[in-house]
Order: sequence, then structure tokens, then C-alpha cells
Amino acid sequence: MKFRFLSYIELQAILDESALSAEAYALKREAFISGHSEDEIEAELDRRITVTRSALEKGLSEVQRSRSGLTEGAAVKVASSQRRLVGDGLFSRAIAYSLAVNEVNACGGKVVSFPTAGSSGIVPGAIWAWWDERGPEAQTVPPAPLPAAPPAPALPYDGRLRGAFLNASLVGVLIAQGATLAGAEGGCQAECGAAGAMAAAAIAFLEGLPLADRFAAAALSLKNSLGLACDPIAGLVEVPCVKRNSFVATQALVAVELVLAGVRSAVPFDEVVQAMKSIGDSMPASIKENAEGGLAATPTGLAFKAKIGI
Repeated sequence: MKFRFLSYIELQAILDESALSAEAYALKREAFISGHSEDEIEAELDRRITVTRSALEKGLSEVQRSRSGLTEGAAVKVASSQRRLVGDGLFSRAIAYSLAVNEVNACGGKVVSFPTAGSSGIVPGAIWAWWDERGPEAQTVPPAPLPAAPPAPALPYDGRLRGAFLNASLVGVLIAQGATLAGAEGGCQAECGAAGAMAAAAIAFLEGLPLADRFAAAALSLKNSLGLACDPIAGLVEVPCVKRNSFVATQALVAVELVLAGVRSAVPFDEVVQAMKSIGDSMPASIKENAEGGLAATPTGLAFKAKIGI
């Protein structure tokens, strides 16, 4: 069996030939690369999924305050708000959950860099939001204020939950190979943008869509992040990073909504990744994570930097 693929087209061909699902293939591929058994890989996957859940619950139950003062409990505010513009539990949870995880990261807590620390809230935020609203243990609840996250499912995790993370990982592999996952190399399109594509594929999987539709959703989400600057104030992964996680998590939901309605990306996933690489290469260094341009160079951004003493 081939474990090397450089495009979605190649991945689809491998899956067609092997008659494996994408998630089963991802598991076998990781076992081959790591030298561990599939049971060991599943156990490690469950451990990491547990870390994402723990970060989510911590971010929702405790106001996260960073030493810089740039992060101060946005997730708790959103979750406890009595006002909702969109009365939908999945949408509201995706916002609060993605914020919660990334605030924990900004405050030095434990997260899974999926694919990076600065974008760590997007994929788990979207997946857990779907799971808590539509999974096997979901309960119908009023949209405002947002109810507390229900108890996490018991280990070992449901195959669909694992599958969501595994499908997301395949999108991440292709973006890493075809472009980059580093904001210092490709701007925030490489971090939050990549995470949004991964989240879209994961949610499409949970909605029962075939692989082609999962990658169609990933393409739509990634297109909407092309050219995204990485311009953190004072060089800290807080502003605009934390709140951006919530924007991109909901962007992934929009991508899946479009695909569910039969809307497709005019540009295929592989070509979107190529465009991302080209755009990243042409970006000025000042907006690629070094905090010398964009929001970091605004009067407010510079004032925060001076106040923090960086």
C-alpha cells in the first residue's frame, strides 16, 4: 500500500485502489510512519482528543487572563451572553469553544497544536461544537445563554469522533506538503487558514459527506483565508489570533453549509493549495509573524508592545 501522496487526486486514487475509508487509511499511514501499532495510534489519538476537550472545558469554566492582558476571558463572555444574533447552538458553540481552546493556549495551558498553537482552537472547537449539538449524547437546549459543555464521552472514543480528527489531518498533510503550516513562512493563511480547511473537512465527514465533498468544503474554507496576514501585536499569539480562531471556525461551518446545498469550489483543492503557496511566497516579511507590520505596527499595537515591555 502506498503511504505517500502529494495531492488530493493521488489520495483519492490510493483510497479507491485499497478500498479503505480515509480515516482507516490515515490510521494505517500513521502506524507505518511511526512504527507503532494501530491500537497504539488509536490510544494516542484518544489522548490528544482528550487534551483538546480538557482545554475547551478549562477555557469555558475559568476566565483566562494572560500575563500581557491581551487575553481576558472572551470565551466565558460569549458562552454566558444573553444576546444571540444567530440563534443556533452549533454556531454559538463553535465560537465559544474555539475561543476557549485558544485562550488556554495564550495563557500557557496545554493544547494540541492542530496544526499550530496559534490556530489550536479551530479544529477541536468546530468538531466538539458539532458533537455536543448533534452527536449521540447531544441534548436539545435553548441557544441563549449557551449551556455548559456536556460531559465528555467516555474512552475509547466513538469512531466518528476519531474519524473527524483523522480526516482533518489528511487535509493538513496536503497543505503542509504543498504549501506550509508556518505563519512565519506563509502568513496566517498557513495557520488559521489551514485549520479552517481541516475543520471544514472534519465537519463534512461528520455530516456523512463523501471524501470529494470533504475536500470541496476544505477548498471553500481555505480560499476565504488566502492572503491572511500574520501580524500579532507585540509578537504574542493573542491579538488578533485568539478571536480569529472563532471567525475561522464559523467559516468552516459556512463552507460545509455551501457543500450541503450542492455548491462547489470553482477551483479544486489542490490548486487552492498551490495558490496559497504562491501568495505566501509573495507576502512581505513584515506580515509574516515577525510583528513588524499590519496590526502590530498600528499606534495601538505599538502602545501595547511598549506597555508590555517587549
